[in-house]
Amino acid sequence: MGYDSSGATAPFYEGLADDTKPFPFLVRRSLVHPSSITLADVTVSHGADEVFSGVSLTVGAGSRIGVVGPNGVGKSTLLRLLAGLEEPERGRVRLSPPGLSVGYLPQERDGANLSGGEAARARLAALFRADHDVYCLDEPTNDLDFAGLDWLERMVQGARGSVVLVSHDREFLDRTVDRIVELEEGRNRLREWPGGWSEYEAARSRARDAQNRRFEAADERRREIESLLRARRGQARAHGRWADRRGTQALKSKVRQAERALDRVEALEKPFEPWELHLELEPARRGGDLVIRLEGVVVQRGGFRLGPVDLDVHRGDRLVVAGRNGSGKSTLLAALTGAIPLEAGRRQLGTGAVLGELEQARDRFAVDAPLLEAFGGPHQQARTLLAKFGLGADDVLRPARTLSPGERTRAQLALLSEQGVNCLILDEPTNHLDLPAIEELEAALAGYPGTIALVTHDRRLLETFAPTRTIDLDQWPDPPK
Repeated sequence: MGYDSSGATAPFYEGLADDTKPFPFLVRRSLVHPSSITLADVTVSHGADEVFSGVSLTVGAGSRIGVVGPNGVGKSTLLRLLAGLEEPERGRVRLSPPGLSVGYLPQERDGANLSGGEAARARLAALFRADHDVYCLDEPTNDLDFAGLDWLERMVQGARGSVVLVSHDREFLDRTVDRIVELEEGRNRLREWPGGWSEYEAARSRARDAQNRRFEAADERRREIESLLRARRGQARAHGRWADRRGTQALKSKVRQAERALDRVEALEKPFEPWELHLELEPARRGGDLVIRLEGVVVQRGGFRLGPVDLDVHRGDRLVVAGRNGSGKSTLLAALTGAIPLEAGRRQLGTGAVLGELEQARDRFAVDAPLLEAFGGPHQQARTLLAKFGLGADDVLRPARTLSPGERTRAQLALLSEQGVNCLILDEPTNHLDLPAIEELEAALAGYPGTIALVTHDRRLLETFAPTRTIDLDQWPDPPK
């Protein structure tokens, strides 16, 4: 049992420039090609929680596999198994040949003094330069701008080795993978689907509809036979005392027929109904026509300077702030919220404006206090609200900083829904959310009647958002109006 390989483990950042070290990547190196990795009847538990049981998967030469499923079902664990960084309790992980090279990109990664996008690009470039047999990439699109996404898509498509990736970017999945591996919530098992995200989504919907129809038909048939059986047993009891022998035997025969018919009804598993985020964003009050005004604003973060900026945000605006990494998108949002001091100029908040922010770093709950205390407000009310966002009794008592990025994002969304804000300032809101939550967020934003300023590199979200205005910071030095 365990990881069947004799390959040595070494830091993947060997040979990188000093200013890009250290990155927490591990690889297994070899010069043997082609290659495959096979999980055979693998079971993994973390403490008392079973992550998955009896899972089998083959990553053959040239594979392009996307791993999907709700947060917490074991997607990252699956990648770590393939990369040899975690061992199963039962089953085997076979490498063929035993010393094949596996490159691994973890989800949690540090920036080595670079911006998020620059660090992401540097890490990925170094990983692909190593020319591995298999690449295991956990959320590789995080922090990349549109140019970075295009570049990454070309790298994945052109890589000689196999690629297994976890991603919540639906467009990226459609463009890069030809097989979807779904880790099913509540069942600790794996299911494979051909095609990219769109094909998977359509096929899964058809399969669930068919399963529901089969279950409902079998359940209805079972209820009919159970009703018939009760009636026949009642008849047998009522007539058994006075009926002649022949009549009694006939009734008993009918009872046995009904019992056999009940046994023959197909015992179908009830379709699993996962927890779903139901996000409601509703302004508590209507503000004035002007929400935020920036007049000649100049802001500075480290060596980066933005401005002067003149910008009016009006009630009902659906504003997209676009631009490459490093162009100042997050800095402009911080100027709108007042999160950073102004070097020059003036910021004016409109009458009745109530701002709610989801910052890219998700720092709102990066504190030592328990989540329940950091959330604020009456404890029972906070517990109830957080539970609606998938944060239960154990989660709310944990130090808030120990929450995963996805859990912190859901906690901040819970706070926004509770505050009744009429202007949302959202910086990469889909980062760290699973796909069902992303789709729920899309629906909530589509129906939100307030003002929104949005930075996102989620191409599907941009399609549904329907912006009324776009500010492209790549057109600098012309200031946005």
